[in-house]
Amino acid sequence: MRAFSRVYWVGTMLIIAGILAAAASGRLFAQQANAPAFVIVERLSSTGPESIQEQYGKVSRDIVAKFGGRYLARSQRNILLEGDGTAPCCIAVLSFPSVEAAKNWFDSPENQDAAKIRRSGATFRIISVEGLS
Repeated sequence: MRAFSRVYWVGTMLIIAGILAAAASGRLFAQQANAPAFVIVERLSSTGPESIQEQYGKVSRDIVAKFGGRYLARSQRNILLEGDGTAPCCIAVLSFPSVEAAKNWFDSPENQDAAKIRRSGATFRIISVEGLS
């Protein structure tokens, strides 16, 4: 009887541990699914007049909003706080409700059409960063 009792308790403890692990992983997945995304747009070099980027800025606002995004920052006055080289001339930071929303915005036909304008006057690096929920 004691052996059965021990096996019963060990089995019960393993089941409880499995349930707790599943709950924790489900919670982690839910947190990731609800995590916002931030997109950093960095202008690396200009290849055309500034008016091209101004035109892109007007077109892009509505497209970003369509995918639940908004501009948090846009600046041409950036300061390098650490590292080598100089601060990028122009940076924008966008916020989206999720990584999926940011990816949907970037891949959308509307954004890809607008990107042709952006790319006709400069080169860029665009990075999506998963935020904390």
